[in-house]
Amino acid sequence: MFKVDRTTLSRRHRGVQRSNAAYNEQKLLLSPQQEDELVKYTERCTRRGLPPTREMIQNFAGTVVKWEVSESWVTRFLHRHTDDLTIKWSAGIDRNRHQADSEERYKLYFDMLHSKMREHNVEARNTYNMDEKGFFVGITSRSKRVFSKAVWASKERTAAVQDGNREWITLLACVCASGDALPPALIYQGTSGLQSGWVDAVEVGKHEVFFSNSGSGWSNNDIGLAWLEQVFQRCTKQKAGRSYRLLILDGHGSHPLDVVLFAPLSKYYSQELDRHLQRSQALLRVTKRDFFSFFWPAWGSTMTQDNILKSFQATGVWPMDAEVILKRFYNTNSEQDEASRLGQHGDGDSWRELRKVFDAAVDNKARLEARRLEASLHSLQVQNELLHYENDGLLQAAKGQKKHKTKSKTMDLQRRKEYHGGAVFWSPRKLREARAREATKRHEAEREQLQKTHDRELKAAAKLYQKRQAEAAKVAQQHAAEERKMAKKAKAEELAAARALKKLQRDAATAQKSHDTSNTPKRKASHKAGNNTAKRRRVSRRGNGAVPAPATPPAPPKKTTRGRQIKTPTRFN
Repeated sequence: MFKVDRTTLSRRHRGVQRSNAAYNEQKLLLSPQQEDELVKYTERCTRRGLPPTREMIQNFAGTVVKWEVSESWVTRFLHRHTDDLTIKWSAGIDRNRHQADSEERYKLYFDMLHSKMREHNVEARNTYNMDEKGFFVGITSRSKRVFSKAVWASKERTAAVQDGNREWITLLACVCASGDALPPALIYQGTSGLQSGWVDAVEVGKHEVFFSNSGSGWSNNDIGLAWLEQVFQRCTKQKAGRSYRLLILDGHGSHPLDVVLFAPLSKYYSQELDRHLQRSQALLRVTKRDFFSFFWPAWGSTMTQDNILKSFQATGVWPMDAEVILKRFYNTNSEQDEASRLGQHGDGDSWRELRKVFDAAVDNKARLEARRLEASLHSLQVQNELLHYENDGLLQAAKGQKKHKTKSKTMDLQRRKEYHGGAVFWSPRKLREARAREATKRHEAEREQLQKTHDRELKAAAKLYQKRQAEAAKVAQQHAAEERKMAKKAKAEELAAARALKKLQRDAATAQKSHDTSNTPKRKASHKAGNNTAKRRRVSRRGNGAVPAPATPPAPPKKTTRGRQIKTPTRFN
């Protein structure tokens, strides 16, 4: 019927000869199963916040097949998997924000936000979001342009002209969940105050806007407090009355302004700037004087009631619906468990070598079990190679991180000549000389450190020796003091015994004397006392010519050892 040779059918049945599709599949750089594993690996990288570039896809495939892969293969690979992979322009996201971008953290955020709103009965008309956005005065956003093919091919013009003025102006915007927007607050870059030329286009009654200035053009704590008191409080106090107001400040990526409104605001401002450049044929400069005339139409086109309501709805703030944000974390794909899909480490052979081993080991390759075994073998081989690739990358990153821990120092370049403006380009030879000087200083510092360590050890040993000597001397002094104390105690005991003995002897002698005195009678007087006439000295008369005797001087008064005079009683005179 199909006019197929019997021998061909027999060879196909026995697995000796393959179909054209199988033959073409064998000619592929990667088998279909391996390409599917590469697609799954790309999805895992994307979920981790690391979507690969074309170069990374090229490296992944080269790691699997063990040789270099061309860029054209990457293009064909992407075309074969358009249902699973897509190429998009992507802006970077901060690592801290990526780490905080998790379902658990968003749940906590919305639980706290909505609970406070219910607790204080915050209405939509009292729910506000404030955020800031910066503008370069003369820089346009990226946009698609229509070029002349001949001019583009000749590379004469491949980019649109822009003014290039990079003076910075910051916008403080605030919107309400009821669809209203507070007047914008613009912060101009300037240190000498707000200039009149910057606000020439402002008309009282038509434009409701606030202005300020700072040295950098950015907001700061003082400006933020001034905005809160002079703009927010003034514009919302009467509307709220005695009700609570909720103000969601910037610092989080899931805010209405940041999610919905700022992107079209930048687009409309760029359109106004492009119209100005087109009208002036790019001959007129764009300065801070022109900024407000471009900004105000863009503000009016962006801050419509419909856009503001969509911004609060898209972020789940009002109406209060956290599922708007949380649903993007739900994985609806029917994937196998990650651990079950990761194979064990193999020997790293390429899939062509594994195919040879499989062909030699399996006779009937048409069986379902054989095909499953082949697919599993290829899957494990791809996963193994990609894991090795990740491991090598982590090791290299760890080595780089270890180098970053080394403290950086200013190089000793020894400038010998002061150039105009102070700008100098240093050659590799100068850098090498500076490194050599730095190495010499480092070695000297290490030598000094070793010497200081040695000196400290010697000082510590001497201090320890002195301490031990002092302890020994202290012990000897304590022993000597104990001995002196014992000797003094013994001497005191001997003295006390001698005194006691003397006292006993004295008491005994006193007792004996008292006994003898009491037994001896009193002596009687031998004769009676009479009136004895005192003998008087004979005084010669003056007429007889005798010389009178000199008067006897009075005896010196008796004194104590302290010099006091002793008055003797009259009876002893």
